[in-house]
Amino acid sequence: MFDHKMIEKEQIDDLGYLNVERTRDKFLTNKFNKSKSTSTVSFCKGALHSFDKFVFAKFGKNSTEQVIEDIKKLPESRHESIVIELFQKYLHWKHEESKASTSVAYYQTAVEYFAYHQLKINHYNLRRGITLPQDPKNMKYAVTYSEIKKLIDYAKPKRKALYTVLISSGMRIGETLGLKKRDFDFSQDRICITIPAKLTKKNTQRQTYISKEAEHYLTPIIKRMNQDELIFTSNKDIRKAADNEILNFWNLRKKTELDDKYDNSTLHKITLHSFRAFFETHASNTHGLEYAHALIGHSGYLEQYYRLSGEDRLEKYIELEPKITIGEDFKNKIKIQKLEIEKSEIEKVKEDNIKLREDNEKIMAWIARQENKE
Repeated sequence: MFDHKMIEKEQIDDLGYLNVERTRDKFLTNKFNKSKSTSTVSFCKGALHSFDKFVFAKFGKNSTEQVIEDIKKLPESRHESIVIELFQKYLHWKHEESKASTSVAYYQTAVEYFAYHQLKINHYNLRRGITLPQDPKNMKYAVTYSEIKKLIDYAKPKRKALYTVLISSGMRIGETLGLKKRDFDFSQDRICITIPAKLTKKNTQRQTYISKEAEHYLTPIIKRMNQDELIFTSNKDIRKAADNEILNFWNLRKKTELDDKYDNSTLHKITLHSFRAFFETHASNTHGLEYAHALIGHSGYLEQYYRLSGEDRLEKYIELEPKITIGEDFKNKIKIQKLEIEKSEIEKVKEDNIKLREDNEKIMAWIARQENKE
């Protein structure tokens, strides 16, 4: 008969029953098996990649797993306090570039991952020891023309193109980074972009335009590309590409001394999202709130916008363009072009008036001849 004596945990470990390799891929597979959602897995990938970047930036570690292994080498009694301190630092770091809700969601994924690796964390102590970030309640900062100009002046050529495309289109950074050459239509007076549904927040395809200023910076880059090439990144993981652009913008903002934060907050006043807000403000001031909402992709407004003809949509955009153009040279070109159009229209009116006067004279002459005949 089998002897049911107790087996100590160390004996079980020695036998290998609990010696299960815990990897990131297995963690993500478990997430998919539970949620049946690829978007959930994609989000978790992004969150762990964000934590990787944090531990590298702050501690020079190559991965989250490396930090976990370092903690495990310490006495178990110290694990909880170290992990809580680590998570708090991560939340501060992440909230510098992201909304509080995003920062907290990423943090929650990290907590799950640490627990998956069998680091003991008392969740009551975690809740009590962690201060969750909150977004500032004060008014959102409105980035100025001079601030945007300074950022563009200091940016490298490809980012000059990226930033002017963001400023003049109202697109999100993730939407823009996912664009391929085939999404750009060069046949109209302004480049028209068709944003694929899979890139949008509401999974709805839409169109927008970019300014002549953006076209100037974009053309040297896009003309040598293939139709299926990503324009602004070589990374097919758009979430990682967006994180990389946020980091690059962080460095540029510091270089240009435009890194002010809101009072009593870790959140910067100027972020990549400021370009989208800048576009929305000027689109709303020019053509109304509904037009602005439609162009930046708020789904409740798209149907009405697309009732306009293609010509009307383009005409409205060209009317908006001077407000979303940054460089003085480009502003002046628009003014000159507008004056030339107005001059051309005036000349046409003059020609029409001359023709009308000539026609009137012919009619009057004919009437006079008819009267003489009588």
